[in-house]
Amino acid sequence: MIRPGADTPNGTSIDMSGGATPFGKFERKIAARYLGAKKKDGGVGMIALISFSCIFLAIFAMITIMSIMNGFRGTVVELTIGVDGHMYVGSAAANPTQLQIVGLRDRIAAVDGVENAFLFSQTETAVQAARTMAAARVIGISRTDLEELDVISSSIFAGSLDEFGAGHNGGDKVVIGAFMANNLGLTAGDKLTIYSPVPKSTPFGFRPVMKSYEVAAVFSTGLVTADMLNIYMPINQASLFFNEGRNPTDIQLRLGDADMIHKLKSKVREAAGEPIWLETWEDKDIGTATALKTEQVAMRLIFMIVVLISVFPVLSSMIMLVKNKSKDIAILKTIGTPSGSILRIFLMAGAAIGVLGTLAGLVAGLLLCLNIGAVQGAIESVISLFTEHPYQLFPPEVYGIDHLPAKVEYGEVFWVSFWGFLAATLATYFPALAASKTDPVEALRYE
Repeated sequence: MIRPGADTPNGTSIDMSGGATPFGKFERKIAARYLGAKKKDGGVGMIALISFSCIFLAIFAMITIMSIMNGFRGTVVELTIGVDGHMYVGSAAANPTQLQIVGLRDRIAAVDGVENAFLFSQTETAVQAARTMAAARVIGISRTDLEELDVISSSIFAGSLDEFGAGHNGGDKVVIGAFMANNLGLTAGDKLTIYSPVPKSTPFGFRPVMKSYEVAAVFSTGLVTADMLNIYMPINQASLFFNEGRNPTDIQLRLGDADMIHKLKSKVREAAGEPIWLETWEDKDIGTATALKTEQVAMRLIFMIVVLISVFPVLSSMIMLVKNKSKDIAILKTIGTPSGSILRIFLMAGAAIGVLGTLAGLVAGLLLCLNIGAVQGAIESVISLFTEHPYQLFPPEVYGIDHLPAKVEYGEVFWVSFWGFLAATLATYFPALAASKTDPVEALRYE
């Protein structure tokens, strides 16, 4: 006869006089003792440690790799967009006035998340210097907006923007890319001829329209398309030369985050207060956008499978624990412990592995991602000890970046952690349910 307050075969003191409180001290104490019991006591301590390590590594890897992927995705998007806008807006009115367009721009610029909204024009045409011709994309923009376009203004290595836009109708100064300047043999202060794609009609037929402009500055962004094709011209001059003086009607938007386009679409339309057409960078480059989305979905599915695989050691350890503790379960039931209490004891034992493994992986993953620069520097320093020259993991001339990007999305981190905990708990539930249904008579028949 086992009395209230007696010890179980494992030495755990039990007080059943008042009943066991669900998830109370009695259940927690037995769960902890079972989980940490040594092999000679019929425990699964080593397997529990291995299970913890599997979940820890799975969560750690998932958070780290997903953050790095998000960082690379942001970098790829920025390199793909280059100097282009994140969104483009235009009035759907038949003949909007300049006052209407400016008002539309001001209303959109006030939307939270829009860093800059400005009028611009874009024309595909040809340029010439000496006897060399080249394709070009002439972008009409004001000096203020060009200065705020950091990717251009911060990469000027010859000339300056001081005289850009100065003079009658914007003047005759333009800014060109390094590859174009090299191909045409130009530098700041040189002249080039820009052609209008629309020839002029005369009594003797059509003749090309051209004009000579001075190179005010040369930029080098490292983006091949921009450095080879883009020419920035004062917007008033571009309107006069290409559009016969008609005011520009297109508005380019630069956002704080390229992924905000879906959230801001409705806000921009609401702020516009009139019918507009709207295009995003994804619409302009649907191939890249689709590839990035497909990669995200595929990688998340793969990582979910990795987490599922990592909980199999938890499942096996709980099955072994239930089998090894069948005698203890029978004794507990004999002294009046309800099946629900048995279920909770083993559920807590397995869930503890999942919770602790998930928390450890979460902390380690966040620490690595938030200090990725220091980690990269340490790796480069160690490798440099064995090389003649300083080692770089990401040479900028090869990859276009000089660091390992990592962008922590805390919403994703939450779901990763929740998925790890849920998978481990579900893997624990069924062995715990089997333990709660143990028949004490059968378990003690041969004891």
